[in-house]
Amino acid sequence: MVTLGVENFCEWLQNLTTTFTSLPDDKRNAVLETLINSSGPSQLLILSSRIPQLVFRDFITGLPPETTLHILQYLNGEQLLLCCQVCKAWNQLISNISGLWRRLAQQAGANVAVYEQRLFGSERCAQGLALAETNGSFLARLHKSLYQQTMATLKGLSSGKALHMRNDFIDKGQWRITSVTYHHGHIVTGCDDHTVQVWSVPDGDPLYTVSTHSVCCLTVCGSNVYTASFNANAESWDMITGRHLRTFSGHTSAVLAIDVSMDQNFMLTGSVDRTAKLWDLRPVNAILVRTISSIHEDWVFQVKFLPSATEFLTFITCDSNLCNLWQTNFNGDVLASHHMNSDGSSKFTSFYHLPEDPYQMFACQWEEWSKSSWLSKYEIQHTKCSIERDFHVQIPMDTIKAYILGAGRKFSVIMCSISRKDFHVIDLDTMTVVSKITTPDFCM
Repeated sequence: MVTLGVENFCEWLQNLTTTFTSLPDDKRNAVLETLINSSGPSQLLILSSRIPQLVFRDFITGLPPETTLHILQYLNGEQLLLCCQVCKAWNQLISNISGLWRRLAQQAGANVAVYEQRLFGSERCAQGLALAETNGSFLARLHKSLYQQTMATLKGLSSGKALHMRNDFIDKGQWRITSVTYHHGHIVTGCDDHTVQVWSVPDGDPLYTVSTHSVCCLTVCGSNVYTASFNANAESWDMITGRHLRTFSGHTSAVLAIDVSMDQNFMLTGSVDRTAKLWDLRPVNAILVRTISSIHEDWVFQVKFLPSATEFLTFITCDSNLCNLWQTNFNGDVLASHHMNSDGSSKFTSFYHLPEDPYQMFACQWEEWSKSSWLSKYEIQHTKCSIERDFHVQIPMDTIKAYILGAGRKFSVIMCSISRKDFHVIDLDTMTVVSKITTPDFCM
């Protein structure tokens, strides 16, 4: 047996390494297998500690933060959540990336601004955010939690588990509810029984009842309710006392639409007689200042005041073929106008304005020959009096005549005229139906 000294050992090890690296893979594997079988506890301990360092290298935590962030931005939220499960180091790194989870939460549909106001208070939101930014990991974890809540809600919508339908309904018996609006936390209804009623939410108890005429449409401003009637008149009433205030006569057919300016100085009405009328409410006896009669060739079923400068009025009037944007002075003289047609042979069925931004308008259209509905979004450019379309897409449901009930930044809700009991929630980014809400058969 030859005893190797330090010099001989180094030379022997160098020769062994040279010989080993020259072998093919199968021979190298055989040598390693023999060496492992010949190793004792000390050698096996070294192997167990070295192999993870050599084979399972952590390329994420070992990279500069800027490079890591650049790589992770190619992953979507679900992939990042899976990465958080790899190990504690990855979880801490990914969960603390400031700005990443906020963007993902916004893309998922969360109203991040409202969420932040609730956390820090509306008056101190900016200050709270500034303090939170000094600890970016804290804010990142909050936004990550918001993203997870939003995704859970989306999953619940698709499975129907996120919606809870109460068994309490406003039941008017044989009478038909013709108009519904939401006002300061209460439901306000107009009914065939010639009443307007205010109901508490969610228990459905009646709070006030106003005896009126037949109600086709209504709007509420302050304590006053304004009603449009099938008898060709519009009326106003004190909602608390039930006292009748005014009658507005001038249309020759049923009044389908009504709106009042925020300051209650002006009123708009639209009618089956294919006209829209602008009323000045400031005098004791309201004055009809303008009748729009030469534009519409169909029933005027939508009128809407828009925010405008103090010296003129901005409003829209719509029928099934046209949406008209107007700017007039207080005497009804037209200063500017813009007329937008429906597409091809399709007809407008409904319009909706975002409550927080009335210049964002959605519309549904129905094409009879193809039995298809379309959803459009428009930007109303009040400074240059124009309407510009943001998108126009077919609703992914055949033979459904759609009416838009509501919309936001992420979702829209439509009603189907065929079944009259199905409501569909549509993701505006992907134009997919994420939930179907079925109401009881007796609800129209």
